Amino acid sequence: MKFTVDAKEFRTGLEDIMGSGKYAQSGGVKSGVLSEYTYLDLKDNPSNTSFGLLSLWNGDGSYINKIVLDVTILDDSTHNATVNIKTLLPFLKKMSGEIEIAIHDRVIISSLGDGSNTEITLPRVNQHPHHEVIQRLYLMDLNLDGKMPQFNGKAFEGSFDMATADFKEVINQCELIGTGVYKLDWNVEDLGEVEISSKVVGVKAYTTTVSVENGKGDSATVAFTGPLHKFFKGDTITFYVKDEFPLLLVGEDRLLVKVPHME
Repeated sequence: MKFTVDAKEFRTGLEDIMGSGKYAQSGGVKSGVLSEYTYLDLKDNPSNTSFGLLSLWNGDGSYINKIVLDVTILDDSTHNATVNIKTLLPFLKKMSGEIEIAIHDRVIISSLGDGSNTEITLPRVNQHPHHEVIQRLYLMDLNLDGKMPQFNGKAFEGSFDMATADFKEVINQCELIGTGVYKLDWNVEDLGEVEISSKVVGVKAYTTTVSVENGKGDSATVAFTGPLHKFFKGDTITFYVKDEFPLLLVGEDRLLVKVPHME
């Protein structure tokens, strides 16, 4: 595997795919990351032959995310590799412009655009610690064009679009409650709004409604945890929902699947 990519875009992708933020765990809310590894998948871009597509995957048993970057493919004899994000980031922070990344038995990063002639050699990781979970989603056809996508052979039943800025704002407010658990109520009787809340029973609570567009399908209620709101960069996020079912969020060049939180 060998490709060229903008250093800042690659660095930002690695930082975001780690999933840094607050998670509800036994014993309370804790700050952490999804994992410090990413599974890389390199493919041709069928809609633009000038570029390839590099997918960054990360996940654990309850949360999987994906970011897609435009790259120029130099060697696709190997399509997949796993790297340690925290090992790469300190070096990438010192690089700018276009860089070349070659991954075979080692990871070699070479500067191309800053005139420094820098080359960095790092160890490769044999396998992502949650490789099997990522592979299940990687091999799954979510079919995001037109019909409701399916997950594990079952279709989502409702969908709507929410402004990314609104999602970030409401979860930031929910975080002040301190549980790290958020509930999303989608009612088809009011297709223009969705209710999001967080509470400590009998002590404190925050509830608000958020405007949404393109709502369709059936009502659903989903509880979730994790910094989902920090992951997306584009203007709009499409939510796919179903009662007692994973939550699927799709944005510009990004998607995530989150297993519902059970009390």
